[in-house]
Amino acid sequence: MEGKEILNKKNSLVNKHLCNFIESKFLREYHDQNGKIISQNEYAKLCGITSSTISKIKLPEGYNIPLSTIYNILRHERYSLEKFFKEFEDEKGINIPD
Repeated sequence: MEGKEILNKKNSLVNKHLCNFIESKFLREYHDQNGKIISQNEYAKLCGITSSTISKIKLPEGYNIPLSTIYNILRHERYSLEKFFKEFEDEKGINIPD
């Protein structure tokens, strides 16, 4: 069981860093696809997620973010998964420290 607890902690840390990365990249100011500044609620609708999901992503500790939520944000931002995860890896490395 101790191994599972360690993995859960590591997974939580990855989720935290993913959420923080998404927040810093896309969720400081909300834009529609034409670059117009919009509200968090409008942005959430355009992404196909809820405003409360955005609020969870913006928490300092992050949350257990599903890949589908990441994809919905990236689709709206016209950003590929490959580019996103490459930038994430470049910033955080391949082994996120404990």
